[in-house]
Amino acid sequence: MSVVIDEYAILRDVMRILATASEPSAPTTPILEHLRQMTGAKSASMLIFDEPRSLFVVGMNEADMPADSALTQLAKELPYGIHHQLDVPTPQYDSWIFAQIRVKENIVGAVCLFFDGQHQISNHHHPAIESLIDSLTICATHIRLVARHEKLGRNQSEFMRIVSHDLRSPLTSIQGFASMLEAGSVGELNSQQEHFVEKILSGISQMTSLVENFQDAGRYDPETGFYEMQRKPCDVGEIIRKIVSNHIVPAEKQELNLKTQIEDDLPIIFADSNMLERAIINLVDNAIKYTPNGREIIVQALRNGDSVHIAVKDNGLGISPENQKLLFERHVRIARTEHKRVKGSGLGLFIVRSVARRHGGEAWVESEEGNGSTFFIKVPIGEVNM
Repeated sequence: MSVVIDEYAILRDVMRILATASEPSAPTTPILEHLRQMTGAKSASMLIFDEPRSLFVVGMNEADMPADSALTQLAKELPYGIHHQLDVPTPQYDSWIFAQIRVKENIVGAVCLFFDGQHQISNHHHPAIESLIDSLTICATHIRLVARHEKLGRNQSEFMRIVSHDLRSPLTSIQGFASMLEAGSVGELNSQQEHFVEKILSGISQMTSLVENFQDAGRYDPETGFYEMQRKPCDVGEIIRKIVSNHIVPAEKQELNLKTQIEDDLPIIFADSNMLERAIINLVDNAIKYTPNGREIIVQALRNGDSVHIAVKDNGLGISPENQKLLFERHVRIARTEHKRVKGSGLGLFIVRSVARRHGGEAWVESEEGNGSTFFIKVPIGEVNM
């Protein structure tokens, strides 16, 4: 009795799998199973040779697969297409079907079907088989792209970690000697020399802040970060008071009124206090840098349901809805004539969002052009953010 294969139903199912898959490798196994059933093969497999090496098998054990080296060599020797009844010794199987996976003319893998006994595939099925192999090629392409993206992310984080570490020592040395000059330890300075030393120390402060942001962006990133969080009971109000106290002098230089609004009986949260402090510092620094002289900045903390909301509200120029969507991305800075003298790496808000997400929360902004902005960090209460 012959089995009727509804190829259109299979292809519709495969398209649905490709469209709804949560990750690139997820569709591979069900597509291989469809290919195995359509051809009557005992087993089906897809091998990506490298970047990264990946093997997907249905119908047999991985140990029964021919060696990678044999499949790689075969893929390089054969012309592009589907090859039947190849005269290649295979102890476990009498015959097989082999097809290359090519990406941008490069051979990156192979699809193999293994049969018990001599087996012929009807020419009628060839278009459907080719479509399934094309679908597997799409999967292989996405797997390789994701792997490359992850590798680039890891390389970038490692590079920034090394650079940040190596810059800290000379910066500390330069700051120490410049501070000695400012204090008059090597003789009294005239007014011009004092001005130069002040500029040197200001530049060192900017570079130190930049190095810290590079370091934090790399280690706090939810996708590629290597930092291991140290969660413990944390008093958000105390952290905010400390930060605001340390920023009073920079705010006064711009005639800014920097104050706090901490809700009474604010609950203790289970968080990494160092990460949270760095995030709030970035928000306060930004508010001071981007708020025109003579205006007000308020740092707030309040309970909202099962979370604590930390907010930094300014009376600045506001942000358009289009730019609000970009603010928390890495290295994004909104170009405005009024802010052309403000220095920065575009990492501060990326760090803020990374810290919030590592705690199981979120970061966002509410703003209207001309009416200032309020930046929020949401952190769950208790141990729900583990």
